[in-house]
Amino acid sequence: MITAKAAIFDLDCTLVDTLKRFYDVFNEILEEHESQPLAWDEFSKGYIADTLDDVVAVPSDEGRERKLHEFWLEFLRRYRADDPGGKLIPGVREVFQKLHDAGVPIAVITGCIAPAAKVRDELASFGLDKFVSAIATGDDAIRDLNEKHHFSKVEILKLAAERLGVDPRECVTVGDYWNDVTGGKALGAKTVAVLSGLMRRELLEKFKPDAIVESVRDLPKVVKFESQS
Repeated sequence: MITAKAAIFDLDCTLVDTLKRFYDVFNEILEEHESQPLAWDEFSKGYIADTLDDVVAVPSDEGRERKLHEFWLEFLRRYRADDPGGKLIPGVREVFQKLHDAGVPIAVITGCIAPAAKVRDELASFGLDKFVSAIATGDDAIRDLNEKHHFSKVEILKLAAERLGVDPRECVTVGDYWNDVTGGKALGAKTVAVLSGLMRRELLEKFKPDAIVESVRDLPKVVKFESQS
């Protein structure tokens, strides 16, 4: 059983299913780069296998890294330019209520380059904002995304822990993608990967999270939260 004093949750496909938004924005940018958009089945296959980079730029492309960086930064800027829509993943509200009642600090993060206020409004639309003490986004860590890696969440997670007033090593990070795991581990946090984002279990296992569960609903099965008092 994992022990922690605070929880930091990724937003997309961990708390809210916004996969359709991902598909739409991905294809929109592909078309602007004069590439053919993907049919849903093609997209799903690439998304689940984590091979969408190869759609953006083939492995043999000499400018691959630059193209990938530019593409995904633009993707992160656009993702919340409009309402991302989506629906709350079952069990999220109940887990948040339980943690809140127990006095467990909660933060929500996203790699999207959007103001924290916009994310809070989105959380409010699902009735979650009252449970959330801190928010950190790609907008807060834009220098880190530009200088290091477009999918890096290390600085975002670090900011979330600081805003909660908790040492990252006393936090558990919860997310559906490998960067949630690698970012948390880089800071010494415990890590829980969820399968609600459709990433394959075998892929997530390669990054050695402390636990893998079907969704946030199952978090109480693998994490025991300690009182901060």
